[in-house]
Amino acid sequence: MEKSEIGNFCIIGFPDDLGVKNVNGRLGAEAGPQAFLEAFGRLKGRSPVLNRMLDPIMVNVGDDIEENHDRATQAVALARGDWLKKNGTLLVVGGGHDYAYSWLRGVSESRLPKKKRIACINLDAHFDLRIYHPLMTSGSPFRRLIEEKYLNPAYFVEFGIQSHCNQEELFQYAKNKKIKTLTFDQLRNGKAVPAFKRELQRLRKICDEIVISVDLDSLSFAFCPGVSAPQAEGFSGSELFQMLELAGSDKKVTSLGIFELAPPLDVQNLTTRLAVQAAWHFLDAKYFP
Repeated sequence: MEKSEIGNFCIIGFPDDLGVKNVNGRLGAEAGPQAFLEAFGRLKGRSPVLNRMLDPIMVNVGDDIEENHDRATQAVALARGDWLKKNGTLLVVGGGHDYAYSWLRGVSESRLPKKKRIACINLDAHFDLRIYHPLMTSGSPFRRLIEEKYLNPAYFVEFGIQSHCNQEELFQYAKNKKIKTLTFDQLRNGKAVPAFKRELQRLRKICDEIVISVDLDSLSFAFCPGVSAPQAEGFSGSELFQMLELAGSDKKVTSLGIFELAPPLDVQNLTTRLAVQAAWHFLDAKYFP
C-alpha cells in the first residue's frame, strides 16, 4: 500500500514547563520533546513505524503561558485539518501536562464533523482538576477543558488516581461532575490492563473519537524517575505498553499525548526510553496489527 492509503502520524512537541513552575513542581519538562524526538528517531523496530512519520512540529514558546497555549492549540488544529481526513494519527509530547488543555482544545476545534463526541482517558496519578486562575498550572488542564466546554465529563475517565497526592476537594469535584474515576488501588494486582480495555470498549460505544493522555507520573518511580512528581507506586512499563497496544488497535483512538517527560531529572535515560517505546507500541498496533 502507498503511504497515504494507510495513514501517517505527526509528532507535535510542547517544549514548555511554565505550568509546572506555576504549581511549584520540579522543572525539566521543557526538554522533553527534543529528547523524545532524538530517541524516537533511533528506534529500529521490526515494523517500519518511522516510515509513517511526517515532519515533526515543535511549537515556539515564550514567557506567556496563555500565548503558548494558543500557539499549541493552533498547531494541533492545523495539523489535524491538514491530514486527519487521511486517517492521520496525532502524537503530542510535553512539556507540562497543562498542554493537555491545548491539545484537546485543538482536537475539539478541528473535529470533523463539528458535533463529534470526543472522549479522553487520562492515565495519571493526579486528577489535574485544579483551579486554573489566576495562573494556569500543569495540574489544571482537565478542569479548564470541562468548564470551557471542550470536554464533556461524561466522556472523561481518570485512570490510576492515587489518594495520597490528591486533595479531597478534587475527589469531590470529580464526583460532582460525574467523572468516571478508577483509583490505583482498584487497579493493583493485574487489574489495570483489563480495566483499561473495558473503558475503551465502553467509550467507543458512546463516542466518535477517543484520545489517550499519559502523564508519566502514573508509572512507578522505578520505571519513570524523570518526571516532575514521581510516585513510589504506579503502573509498570509492561502495563503501559499493553494498554497502549489496545488503544492503538482501536480505530476510534486518533491521538496519544505523553506528558511530563523531564530529561534533567532522569536516570540513565530510563524515562525517555520508556516514553518512546510506549509510543512505538501504540503506533505499531495502529499501523501494523
